[in-house]
Amino acid sequence: MRKIKIITSICIFSTLLGITSIIKTQTRILEKKIHKYEQKLAIVEKDLYETQLDYFYLSSPSYLSKKIIDLTFIEYLPMEFSRIYPSYLDFNNAQKNISTLKKINEKKIQKR
Repeated sequence: MRKIKIITSICIFSTLLGITSIIKTQTRILEKKIHKYEQKLAIVEKDLYETQLDYFYLSSPSYLSKKIIDLTFIEYLPMEFSRIYPSYLDFNNAQKNISTLKKINEKKIQKR
């Protein structure tokens, strides 16, 4: 009878010890993940703060008035309609045509 009590208490103790170690390792893994997320969050918060600071500086009335004064001395010319492309594919095709024309002209020059 006494042996049965000792065996059951050892079994219960070892079961609880195993469960405790499993829980400890799982909490360590969770703490590592939480730490990684906290680091990422700190980086994002710092970036947000710097972005807000830039926004407030760049949108301040004094900075905008300085920029307007600086930009009034630049003469802007209208863009030719032939340089405006409705899509990127049209632009890409035009660039390919230009590059093939350049190659043909270079070959003609080399033959002379």
